[in-house]
Amino acid sequence: MTQTIGRVDNPLLPFEGDIPGGLQSGKQVFVQGSIPSHADGFGINFKCGKGDAADIAFHFNPRISQHCVVRNTLQNGKWQSEERHGGMPFQKEKPFEIIFLVQDSHFKVAVNGKHFTEFQHRIPLHRIQSLQIPPGVSIYFIRYDAPYPVSPPMSYPSNSSYPGQLPVPVYNPPIPYMGLIPPCGLQVGKLIFISGITRAVDRFTVNIQETPAGSSDIAFHFDVRFNCGNCVNEIIRNSQSRSTWGSEERHKPFFPFRPQANFDLMILCDAHAFKVAVDGKHFIEFQHRLQPLGRFQYLGISGDIRVTQIRFQ
Repeated sequence: MTQTIGRVDNPLLPFEGDIPGGLQSGKQVFVQGSIPSHADGFGINFKCGKGDAADIAFHFNPRISQHCVVRNTLQNGKWQSEERHGGMPFQKEKPFEIIFLVQDSHFKVAVNGKHFTEFQHRIPLHRIQSLQIPPGVSIYFIRYDAPYPVSPPMSYPSNSSYPGQLPVPVYNPPIPYMGLIPPCGLQVGKLIFISGITRAVDRFTVNIQETPAGSSDIAFHFDVRFNCGNCVNEIIRNSQSRSTWGSEERHKPFFPFRPQANFDLMILCDAHAFKVAVDGKHFIEFQHRLQPLGRFQYLGISGDIRVTQIRFQ
């Protein structure tokens, strides 16, 4: 299990900031963004301090025109030997997510949910203190996740474990969104991870449902209302069977969303209930009302929201 210990949203470039807690084995660094049409690539640097004179332990540099990603180290003002194998997993004007997983002997790098490369440490981990991103790229967020054994308040599967053969994430889908839950619908242990940005102050809704049709049975209806009718900062949970809504649940320990702000929403399908976490904190549970779970195949998202990523685990 990992836990988020730092996040920077929409950083101004050039960016150079401290890595919370430094680097150690098991820590993960997420960078999500896109390459503008006029750019030829970008760089991400893990540095031993700040400023032009600092050593760069790991230089990660996609170059579109050369169809390669250059990896290197800058030490004592001199570049070492480049690594270029592996091809080019990035495209202009397409969103990307990079996961840097720190291991004892090397970095493991995944791009858009698929393992891409490894880079052996040439400078000791304890010297790496900061992350730098020069101009020339659009960055949505940078996130730092602490390694095991940091314990969260609830037992959720990691929403950010280094991917093996996980379903490919969905990036920046149009809203309203309706899509299949891979590989075969809802099941115990399924985790749905939604990252997005609330826009104005109306509402947005997440449904786990049987079919794409509007009259579909809905196993879990999660309706966030900032200011809708008589509802202010309410979150309605419900189910729908044969076009009839069940009893609403409205109690909440707190209201975890803010207008025009980033959020991470996790929905875990447990054996007896849906467990919901927001920004890494357990929020509520909703007991299963409709069975069998496997007949619920679709995820629907609507409302005043921009979704940057949907991931399934």
